[in-house]
Amino acid sequence: MKTPVAAQFRDVLETVRKKLSDVQAILIVGPDGVVDHVLADSSLKIETIANEYAMLLRIAGRASQDAGAGNLVEQTVVSEKSIMIARLVSPQHFVILITKAQDQIGRARFELKNAASEIQRRIS
Repeated sequence: MKTPVAAQFRDVLETVRKKLSDVQAILIVGPDGVVDHVLADSSLKIETIANEYAMLLRIAGRASQDAGAGNLVEQTVVSEKSIMIARLVSPQHFVILITKAQDQIGRARFELKNAASEIQRRIS
C-alpha cells in the first residue's frame, strides 16, 4: 500500500538499487505494512515479507532490550539464496534490503545505512 509520503522516498530506494548488484527488493515498512518498495524480483511476496519480518524485528528488538543491549538498530538474515538486512529509520518504520549478492554484505549494509539516514532526515 503506497502512501502520499512514499514518493519522497522513491529516489532513495532507487539509488540503493543502482549502487548494488543482485538487488531483489527494497522496502520501507511501517506499522500499517509496506509504505513503498522497489521490486526487482517479481517472485517475491512483498506483503508477506514485510509482515513476517516486522514480527521478527519486534521479537529481536525486545530480546535486545531485555538483554540490556539497547534498542535494535539493524538486523541481518542470511539464507541460502539471499540476504535480508533491515535498518530502523524511526521507532515504527524500517527499510529492508533483499539481495542475492552474499559477497557484498558489507557494501549492502553501508548503502542501507546511508539510505536509512537519508530517510530519517526527510522524516524529521
